[in-house]
Amino acid sequence: MGTVLDALAMKILSNLGDLIQDEVVMTLRVKKDIKMLKNNLEHFCAVREDAEALAMGNTVTESWWKEMRDVMFDVDDVIDLFMVHSKNPSQLPRLVCFNQSLFSCFAKITFDHRIAKRIKNINEKLLGIKERKEMFSLERTNCQQFQVTAVDRSQTSPISVEIVGIDMKKASDDMVKLIISNCNSNSSTLFGIHGMGGIGKTTLAQKIYQEQRIREKFQIHIWLCISQSYTEIDLLKQAIRMAGGSCDQLEAKSELLPRLMDTVNGKTVFLVLDDVWKSDVWNELLQTPFETGLNALILVTTRNRNILEQMHARYTHKVNKMNSTDGLELLMKRSFRPDEQTNDGFWDVGRQIVQNCDGLPLAIKVIAGVLSAKRTIVEWESIRDSEWFTHGLPEDVTGPLYLSYRHLPPQLKQCFIWCALLPPNFEIKRDSVAYWWVAEGFVRKEHNYAVYQIAEDYYHELIRRNLLQPKPEYVDKGISTMHDLLRSLGQHLTRDHSLFMDAESKEILPKLRRLGISGAVQNIPAIEKQKFMRSLLIYNNKNFKSLNEYTFRNIEHIRVLFLSGMGILSIPQSIGNLVLLRLLDLSFTDISILPESIGNLISLEYLSLLGCHKLNSLPSTLMRLSNISFLQLDQTAIDHVPKGIEKFQKLYNLRGVFESGTGLPNIQRLWVEKLEQATLDGELVLMKCRNLRELGLRCTIGMSRTRCQTNDVGRIQQVYEMLVPSPSLVYIFLIGFPGVMFPEWLRSEPEQKLPNLAHMHLDECISCSQLPPAGQMPELQVLQIRAADAIVTIGAEILGKGVISASAFFPKLELLHIIDMRNLEYWSLNMGNLFENMEAMSQQLVLMPSLKRLLLLDCPKLNALPEDLQRINSLKRIHIEGAHMLQEIVSIPSVVWLKIKNNRSLRKISNLSGLQDLFAQDCPELDQADSLIALKRLYMVDCLKAQPFWKCLPKDQGVLIHIATPGADGRDIFPDESLYN
Repeated sequence: MGTVLDALAMKILSNLGDLIQDEVVMTLRVKKDIKMLKNNLEHFCAVREDAEALAMGNTVTESWWKEMRDVMFDVDDVIDLFMVHSKNPSQLPRLVCFNQSLFSCFAKITFDHRIAKRIKNINEKLLGIKERKEMFSLERTNCQQFQVTAVDRSQTSPISVEIVGIDMKKASDDMVKLIISNCNSNSSTLFGIHGMGGIGKTTLAQKIYQEQRIREKFQIHIWLCISQSYTEIDLLKQAIRMAGGSCDQLEAKSELLPRLMDTVNGKTVFLVLDDVWKSDVWNELLQTPFETGLNALILVTTRNRNILEQMHARYTHKVNKMNSTDGLELLMKRSFRPDEQTNDGFWDVGRQIVQNCDGLPLAIKVIAGVLSAKRTIVEWESIRDSEWFTHGLPEDVTGPLYLSYRHLPPQLKQCFIWCALLPPNFEIKRDSVAYWWVAEGFVRKEHNYAVYQIAEDYYHELIRRNLLQPKPEYVDKGISTMHDLLRSLGQHLTRDHSLFMDAESKEILPKLRRLGISGAVQNIPAIEKQKFMRSLLIYNNKNFKSLNEYTFRNIEHIRVLFLSGMGILSIPQSIGNLVLLRLLDLSFTDISILPESIGNLISLEYLSLLGCHKLNSLPSTLMRLSNISFLQLDQTAIDHVPKGIEKFQKLYNLRGVFESGTGLPNIQRLWVEKLEQATLDGELVLMKCRNLRELGLRCTIGMSRTRCQTNDVGRIQQVYEMLVPSPSLVYIFLIGFPGVMFPEWLRSEPEQKLPNLAHMHLDECISCSQLPPAGQMPELQVLQIRAADAIVTIGAEILGKGVISASAFFPKLELLHIIDMRNLEYWSLNMGNLFENMEAMSQQLVLMPSLKRLLLLDCPKLNALPEDLQRINSLKRIHIEGAHMLQEIVSIPSVVWLKIKNNRSLRKISNLSGLQDLFAQDCPELDQADSLIALKRLYMVDCLKAQPFWKCLPKDQGVLIHIATPGADGRDIFPDESLYN
């Protein structure tokens, strides 16, 4: 698939081609020198695909590989600097000269002379590297452009914990029984799971953690990932939040420990400590606060059994290697879709491949990620016959893990090893990491796709290959983590140029390209000495209170500067020296001002000031930055942007304040805050944003059910009327709108004004008494209505005229959320009156033919569900909570999953002929069940009349019944909803 440097070589060659055509370069007669550099780099496309693997087993080859990689980094740096200054001559003294050599021309300017000298030195190094002819293959003469298959974002599915094999299932059941039998003593009891890395310890612990019997038995459930570089403060905060407490203003251990003790005092607690490396985390930090609980059961996973002995574990379980039969089952599950047919040949080859994975589930999964893209037995045999053993890998990092890396396209290799720069168990957010990769230059534009969309496809491809692990609670896979063994592999592959620094790190390399610093590091290293740094990421470290003026003077090659959560109060003027900087994240810092020199960051594309509460203005020089594509200003004190933001013609994503009259033709995501402060100029500004896909309009004065003055409502209503979105809009969020009626562009023929709208969220529009005719929108998939206090009735007005071409109302609606509607009393979907008033129709329109899920949350006055729900055959899941006037749920035959919680008057559930799973909690009057003929599982918690209810069920139906009264205090103790698809 190519070496990791192939992608970098392709990028550089493309830039050199552009540079050769540059008029300034032609004038300065450097075409010959640049062309020589290009020719030398083209030779690198013939580097052997196994060069990186050979370098790990041979010191001479390792030295050659390291030199080649360093030269490639140097080429990228010098070309980027050259291109930046050639495209922005105003940033340097201008000099036009003719009939002079390249170097004599540049010698007149110190900077340009240095650039020229570096190009010459690089060419000399490249000639020396090319002498190792055995490291090149004649078969690889052209760098190939690799493409990652685009991901269909609409095809997402819930993620569940996957347990494969009888041994693991039995271990899970046995441990749950042991835990339940030991949870009656008023003390803490510790259980342990141990085994080698990648063996499945965390998977087993997750299965136990989500087990229904565990959820019922304990009031508080906490999962803590314990990395080698954890900080006590962060760990205590996470424990408090997961236990249901708050600690936003607390920063000291002496404050957090009492808060944790108060939070768990008198409660039953199930605590998981995952991936423990030292017993101190329990013995010296967490044991005391959790012993104040009524009963605490602690489950620990670790590679070292001695750790469990030091923690005085009552019971330990060793996870053994997976047997070949279970391993083959796992491999085939991960290599093929459930509906995909396979012949015996794949199973035969797969059995041999599993043998090479040595019973390690992680190894089997990542190899399945490779096989999932191969659909012939010959391709599978090629993987089987690969080199499965690689010299020089770290302990516990097996050959299959490296083999899965080798089979990545070069672009994905860069992205994968970059993730090793993140802290252990770090939550990798798709929307953030996409910008990081773009800033590093890993992503190249393809066809008509935005470069950020391509980066998101890279992210999903790494998940598909099992190299990133999506978190189960995010069904769209928007947040993931990296297994510590894969992280160790990535760190090993980048050990000569990248470093993640934790509390135990002592030395840093003299020529670092990338540096990550954890929150546990007490003393910041001398950043200014790292002259070749490309990325600096400091994670939530409050120990760093200031950055001196010299910090940024010498690190001119830096592209990514991530300082989120630092304790800094100001940014030095020297930041303006970073002309290659593309991403600057200062979120949740205490800065109150940005330096004027920020206007010199001519390459900057991403600027996040999220949560900088003390920042109330932006420097006017910011408007010089024409390459900005992402600007985040929300949760700051900024109430206006400087004039000239329309110069940001590449702006893709803006979050914060916005001014009428500003033109942003290329914006795709726009969130606007504090619209109550906006003024009118009579211009339909958003109509010019023809690529706009996502729009959030937030009026803070209308949030939290705060009503504004009557004379202000009219003015704000007019502001919204002027914010007519372009027809390209896909997502809209109206939050805190104070008007008495929705804007005309939303309430009148929205299908013409917003023909592509797929997601609509109407939140805290407290004064609007009538909803827009959303049923007329042909592409609408998600509709959420929340805290619309003026709405008493939802009737035919929401259906509108329907979509005639689709013969349906809401033809594509899949999710309907009605939340916190405190005055909603009546809801009808009756279409009879509509047809009396409409023109003659050849056929009757269908109601919501695609609806899958319905959520009704906190609608205390709603007295009945619409009768017409029984006509929606696609509706499978319903969740109703806080509907205190609702007395019955009847005649919805399509529903297979029903959750009801805290419904005080609900008495009856009947004629739900397709219902399989019923979850009921805090429904004191529920005592009647009838015609639930398909019911398989019944969970009832804190339902006073549970016994008469379940006795209504036929005895021969074989329903699995769970009844509990644990005093859950309103907490949801059911299994994770994502487990029931």
